[in-house]
Amino acid sequence: MTDEELINEIKSGSQAAIEILIRRYYNEVYGFIYRRTQQQSLSYDLTQEVFVKMFKSISSFQGKSKFRSWLITIALNQVRDYMRTKKKDFINIESEWLEQTLTDTKDNVTYLFEKKEEAQEIRNALAQLPDFQSEAIILKYFHGYKYREIAEMTNSTESAVKSRIFQGLKKLSKIFRRENNEGRSKSGRI
Repeated sequence: MTDEELINEIKSGSQAAIEILIRRYYNEVYGFIYRRTQQQSLSYDLTQEVFVKMFKSISSFQGKSKFRSWLITIALNQVRDYMRTKKKDFINIESEWLEQTLTDTKDNVTYLFEKKEEAQEIRNALAQLPDFQSEAIILKYFHGYKYREIAEMTNSTESAVKSRIFQGLKKLSKIFRRENNEGRSKSGRI
């Protein structure tokens, strides 16, 4: 069944359709939240809250966007709300999804992504980005959303999303180069 068919079934009172929809998207929602929080139990809790909110507001889903985008928007807002109330910065994500974005060979930092042992450096660098940039990067390169979808989810324009991603990647490149140069200095290679 398609998402739309399941939503219609849910609106008609089908519990089975709810379970199917949750199973279909649980891992994606949990993965998005985990990459933002890096805390397993917190991610489980927030994921449960996302699906409770989804269930409570499913009747308001009008199908103007894809259900998947609508659900991730709920997850994005859930994480933002949590971060705002707890005043913590939980931006840590895995490295593989950025690999495809780094194309300029002169300033290319792809080599960092090819080595698993460099993952902590990447997490540290990503933690230095503003939330709006890291959210856009996560949604684009880990979850594969289009600029238009990210703009809808983050309540911004496509050009703003493109700019956030471009500026975020540019900052990451500078951070990686700076850390790489500092590492070589400490080891006596410069």
